[in-house]
Order: sequence, then structure tokens, then C-alpha cells
Amino acid sequence: APPHMCPPFFFPHHRVMAKLYQLDDLVAKLPVDRRSLKTALEGSIKMSFVKWYHSLYDMSRLKSILLQCYALKAVSESCLTLCNTIQNSISPEVKRLTGVDYLAIYVASLDTLFSPAVMDLMERWSQKKELAATTSYALYLNTKRMCVITKQLEATDLKGLQLMNCQCWFKKMVPVWLNAALVTCKERIDRAVEEDKIAIVTDEVCYSSSLVDTLTFLHQMVDFWNNLEWTSPEETYAFVGELINCITDAAKYYVEQIYTRAFEHTSGMEQFSITVRECIILNSMKHMQLMLSPEPSSSAVAGLLDELELHKTFDWLQQEIGIGEQGRILVGNVVKSAAEDIGQKITSESEKLVMQFIPAIRVFIDEAMQAAQGATIEQVLSPLGEYLNTNLKTLSSNLLFSVFRNLLEDI
Repeated sequence: APPHMCPPFFFPHHRVMAKLYQLDDLVAKLPVDRRSLKTALEGSIKMSFVKWYHSLYDMSRLKSILLQCYALKAVSESCLTLCNTIQNSISPEVKRLTGVDYLAIYVASLDTLFSPAVMDLMERWSQKKELAATTSYALYLNTKRMCVITKQLEATDLKGLQLMNCQCWFKKMVPVWLNAALVTCKERIDRAVEEDKIAIVTDEVCYSSSLVDTLTFLHQMVDFWNNLEWTSPEETYAFVGELINCITDAAKYYVEQIYTRAFEHTSGMEQFSITVRECIILNSMKHMQLMLSPEPSSSAVAGLLDELELHKTFDWLQQEIGIGEQGRILVGNVVKSAAEDIGQKITSESEKLVMQFIPAIRVFIDEAMQAAQGATIEQVLSPLGEYLNTNLKTLSSNLLFSVFRNLLEDI
């Protein structure tokens, strides 16, 4: 079987060894330092793990830092799988029969081989421009999960373990991951806008499918942060600020993309008519603004920013290092500024709509002024009334009420 499928000293090997040590004649012939079953088992476990690990990872063969990271990520997956297996199956059985703490020995061996390799790689890698963010992020998650399992050991076994400080190894990578997440989010937004469709989100109002997709992309950025489970207050303060900047940047980018496409289809029209498309774009822009709005009256806020549980983060920062309130104000200002920027786009979009709508109305008024003598009021004003009725009905049926009210005031 491949090496990664053969974890070291897998049971029932320990059972065989335990039975051998029940043979008095065999034990009497062993060297003094190996007559203890516990000592012999501990030595065997250490030796077998070292051999197994080196069969997976040979740094000397890989010259590229990126290739080393890909290899170390694969190793971390194998080590994590083995770690889970040892914790759930092997270690309890070995400890019951022999008193040997298999998991503690495994973690100690892992710490002498895996930890230095990751630390060295991250130190050299963070100085490079071309970074495979996805691979290093996966490596971090696997390392963090092994660290979580490690914390279940006795306090004496945890002392001096480098693995317990694994977040320090990766802290230079967090801004890289955030930037990569933002770049990926914008690329997905571009595709979503290209393939835009009307999406019925509620019974009352429609949005563009690109809005629904973009909110999903922003939720993924939130999930990314929550999965980090960062424990340093000082670093968390800085990273949360960068995360909020990324989220607001992506939200504004989405609004900019649909804003530039709003009236592409209206050029060359003989008579301007308001369509569902303009309403959907305005709705989508407004919803994105509400999603970012720091006002508690905005029901859309609960959809994204509350998932970050920033209030808990800032309470913790206030308790730990006394800057929670400062962080709350800073994030609030960033979000408010982004919401205002989007609000300006909505206003500009509405003004564009009005600037095309009003001239069309004036055409009907001019025609009415030139009506033939003897024409009735109904005959003169009927075309204008019909035009207004059709377009205002489109607006009232498809726009969010707050957007419709503001648009009527502009008209």
C-alpha cells in the first residue's frame, strides 16, 4: 500500500508486542533498556513514525518553494488523518493495554519533524511575491486541526510543543489570503454580472441573480475569517480591519459593475420606457447598501456582518487589550462610508432614469400643445396618461418602496 495509507505501528501490532512481552524467556534475553514493555513500545512508535514521515516528505528533492508547499500540504493531510485515527482508535486501546500514551508520542514526534518544516517554509515563503494562497491556507487549516487535537493531551505533554504556536507561523500569510479572497470574489462577481438574470428573492420584490451570487461570495469571505479562529487580540484587531475593507471593497465593486451596465440596452430606443431591468438594478444596489448599513433598523445587516459577531470580537478586544471600542468605531466608519458611496451610485442611477424619462414626457406635452382644434381633453392627454400609467406601474410593481418614493420625488 502507498506510505500515506500505512500509519506507523498500527494496531494490532501493539497487541502482538504485548503478548511477546508475556514470554518471560524472551524478556530475559532482551537488553536491560528494552525489558520494559512501555519503553520498548515508546521507542518503536517513535522510530516507526519517523520512517513513515520521511517516506512522505523529502524536502531535498523539491527545489521550488511552491512545490515544497504543495508537498507539505499533502503531508499535513496524511498527518491529520493519522492524528484522528490515533485519537479515536489506537491511542485509547494502547493506553488501556500498556499504559503508553500513543497520541502524546505521536504529537511529540510530529513536533520535531513537521513543525520546523512548516515554520521554515512560511518564513521563506512569505518573502516571495508569487504565493499559492489556497495551498498555504489549506496547510494552515490542517495544522490548526492537529493543534486542536493536541490540546487534549496532559499539560505536561503540551509543555514546549511548537505546534501550540502554529498561528505565529502563518500570521504573515493572513493579508495574502484576504487579498486572494478579494481577487477571487471580484472575478466571480464579473462572471455573475455577465450571466445576470432576474431572481425572485421574495414574494414582494425581485433582485438580480448577480446580487444573490455576490452575497454568497461575501458570505464565503466571512466563513474564511471564522475558520481562521485567530487567537491573538492585537493581530485580530488588524485582520478584522482588513477583512471589513475587503468586504466593503467587493460590495462597492459589484455596485459599480451593475451601474455601468444599467442603461446599455436603452441606447438607440425611439421612445424611452422604463423596464423591469432598471428596477432590478436599483433594487440590487439598494439591498447591497442596506447590507452594509450600520443602522440597526436595516434588516439586511443581519444577513452578513452579524455573522462575523463583531460585537463579541470587540468586547473581547476591549477586555484583552482595551481597544474594542476603538475598533468598533473604526469598522463602523468604514462600513458607513461604503454605504454612502453606494447611496451616491443609487442617486446617480435614479438621476439617469429621470433624465431619460422627463424628455419623453415633454414630447407628449409638445404633441398635446399642437393638437388639432376641436380635439377633446381626453384625446389630447390620453397618450401622455397611457405613457405615465405604463411606466409608473412598472416602477411601483418592481421597485423597493423607499427607492420608488425617492424616484417619484426626483420626477
